[in-house]
Amino acid sequence: MNYEQRLIAASKFVYAGDSADDSLPVNTVDLGVKATLKPHQIEGVSWLIRRYRLGVNVILGDEMGLGKTLQAISLLSYLKFFLKTPGPFLVLCPLSVTDGWMSEMANFAPKLRVLSYIGEKEHRRNLRKKMYEHVNKKVLCDAEPLSFDVLLTTYDILLLDEDFLSQVPWSYAIIDEAQRLKNPSSVLHNVLKERFLMPRKLLMTGTPIQNNLTELWALLHFCMPSVFGTLDQFLYAFKEAGDPSCRDADKAKEQFKILKYVIGAFMLRRTKSQLIELGTLVLPPLTEITVMAPLAALQKKVYMSILRKELTQLLALASGAPSTRSLQNIVHTYLY
Repeated sequence: MNYEQRLIAASKFVYAGDSADDSLPVNTVDLGVKATLKPHQIEGVSWLIRRYRLGVNVILGDEMGLGKTLQAISLLSYLKFFLKTPGPFLVLCPLSVTDGWMSEMANFAPKLRVLSYIGEKEHRRNLRKKMYEHVNKKVLCDAEPLSFDVLLTTYDILLLDEDFLSQVPWSYAIIDEAQRLKNPSSVLHNVLKERFLMPRKLLMTGTPIQNNLTELWALLHFCMPSVFGTLDQFLYAFKEAGDPSCRDADKAKEQFKILKYVIGAFMLRRTKSQLIELGTLVLPPLTEITVMAPLAALQKKVYMSILRKELTQLLALASGAPSTRSLQNIVHTYLY
């Protein structure tokens, strides 16, 4: 069986799970979340659960605004309280969305014990100390050895504290904004792959496909390395599909068909327009408001310095570096 046939066989196995007797949408009561999920979210959580039961790691690639975070939280709640999976679970995300994760978990899954592993070095040291103390107290008891179900942290902190965080055998890991893993040579990609024990994982990204076969392989391979093999194998199997100048249109079309079939087994990608067209999503009318705001005094000063081509000298003076660049492509605006 060659590489392409292996991908097709693996995809057929995954698709078979969608047609099994127990593949109906999950009962929302089983999720244990205090939220009314929309039809597409119930479908998404059911899809994630089916993949989990098959032992398949996947990508949730819904367009921004369709509630990927709530679907992921519903999955964690289902694993913890319905399947009785002990955890711990890891949620890895950018700093800019940590408050959103904490808020949604507090509102929709309050029974999940969440540890926000974020903050300055001393604060994190204190958190680690408390975790060690808790484990030492509970190690001889029947209670769970860790004081949390979900640990939420950022990419940067994970790289700073990888020696500690990589010691935890993560039962399930969710990586938000997973486009950070599109570069297979990046530090984050290699640290997670080589140092962390996280056999079960979910990648979340609103931009999973950017017409780049290498980046697509990096995400798929991170999920299921045994299925997607090496980058060279992937590029060779779908080289015509990834070459816009390919003269063999029929072969490129066939490769696109196979690639779409394989991706569909391991990635769920939906857009607002698709769901509206299907009638499963209704959005209120779009309202656009333009707010005219005056420039602050400092902004006016900087703007005038740009017009006079003085800003580079000001920056050089502030940094102590010599000014070597000139200002070009100045865009004029109105001063209010």
